[in-house]
Amino acid sequence: MARRSVVLLAVALASVTAISLALLKRGPQPEPTPEAATVADAEVRAACGTCHAFPDPEILPADTWRRVIEQMAYLSTYLRESIYATGFAIDEMATWYELRAPQQLPVEMRLTREEPSPVRFRRRFIGLGSDSGPGIATVERLAANLLSGASPMLTAPNMANGSIHLFSMAQGPRRIGEAGHPVRAIAGDFDGDGRDDLVISDLGNPMPTDELVGRVLVARHTADGDFAFETILEQVGRIADARPMDLDGDGDLDIVAASFGMLRSGGIYVLRNETARGGALDFRVEKISERPGAVSVMPFEELRDGSRHGFAAAFAQHYEMISVFYPVPGGYDEHVIFRAPHPNWGVSNARAVDFDGDADTDFLLAHGDTLDDGIAFKFYHGVEWLENRGGGRFLEHPIGTLYGAHSVEATDLDGDGDLDVVACGFLPQVQLPVPKGRMRVDSVVWFERTDAEWIPWSIEFNHPRHTGMTVIDLNEDGLPDIVAGINRAWDLKDREYGPSLEVWFNQGPL
Repeated sequence: MARRSVVLLAVALASVTAISLALLKRGPQPEPTPEAATVADAEVRAACGTCHAFPDPEILPADTWRRVIEQMAYLSTYLRESIYATGFAIDEMATWYELRAPQQLPVEMRLTREEPSPVRFRRRFIGLGSDSGPGIATVERLAANLLSGASPMLTAPNMANGSIHLFSMAQGPRRIGEAGHPVRAIAGDFDGDGRDDLVISDLGNPMPTDELVGRVLVARHTADGDFAFETILEQVGRIADARPMDLDGDGDLDIVAASFGMLRSGGIYVLRNETARGGALDFRVEKISERPGAVSVMPFEELRDGSRHGFAAAFAQHYEMISVFYPVPGGYDEHVIFRAPHPNWGVSNARAVDFDGDADTDFLLAHGDTLDDGIAFKFYHGVEWLENRGGGRFLEHPIGTLYGAHSVEATDLDGDGDLDVVACGFLPQVQLPVPKGRMRVDSVVWFERTDAEWIPWSIEFNHPRHTGMTVIDLNEDGLPDIVAGINRAWDLKDREYGPSLEVWFNQGPL
């Protein structure tokens, strides 16, 4: 019902629409009366469960539902879908929800343990220079040999001003170019010359729009160590993620692109690599899905079913789902392997990982997008693990609650031999600095894996401005460190100022 207008990131990166803002500015509405709710339950369920899972009244507070219903009516017209098929008025449907919804959502004042984390961290802020700033959408780790003599390195695209930086402890920041409004940069050798290039996802516009402004670019790594930017896909909906994968087993890297778009534009694109070794970039483009709202694409293997290979895509908007796409003659066959229980689930980022060591692909899912209705603290937002049970079946395991959960990654943070989970949060509506003495807003957390439970530990709190993060041994001491991008692109007065990254150097157990 409520539209997702964020990519990510995870990156879910957008903003509340003009229609939402107009509705938010309305004055207080009269309290509903039971007599006003003349619409039948079955009629509401039919109208609100046609395009997505039926949203239970408990997922939003009562004073929110009227503007949500009005927004749905607007979007139904925009999408040429009618919610009037059941023949009742918007007021009656809004009243139905208002009478059944809670006055406030339950909010926990603290989500993590009170005692100190059993792993110690040392925080450091990192600036990337005057041509970057706190608009970093995501960070991605790169191989140590991307540049000669460099230590482990990461990419940091700035979605606000377009700059793309590399960073390593040995060489510091290096600006390699700009690309509109980039949100992700991932390494891969696309021309077979032995040097890693970068595939770049460009939103084209950080604000929600159905204009065809999205692009996929490749920053080709030249023999002299520079990067030359070439556009390989353009005039499509806003691109949230583009990842290298060898889809056809021919030894070169193809690309799968997630076009978030907005509502009418978007979809999934496969870019078949037909580039001659060392020659001009040549990609054959296939659009295999028209569904907007794609936020993440990932390689996928289902070894239990005869080594089936494909890729997966996570969708936000009201879809709130993950699909696996298997190659078939003439295209791809889509299998939905996860559907969220309601359209406010807030899918923001997914990662493919063999989480249980059984040689097939599981998924980690972060769901904490809040930019559709502006409500920061939702009890159902957080992180979960989708366990691959074979045969297209996945078992959902909740890991923990995190308000604004936007990015997630698995790593053995405490060195005990199993995979823990690290996640970060993005809540741009929470004013900074967070007032002292009020709730503790966790912004970077790790969930310790034990035999009995997941234990939530706070790494950082009261700075929920992270749409992307990664885990990398940045200082090469053998311990995984955590690097999060600082994304304050919505805090206009600070757009051009301040550090770009936060690093938490792993100091080992207490």
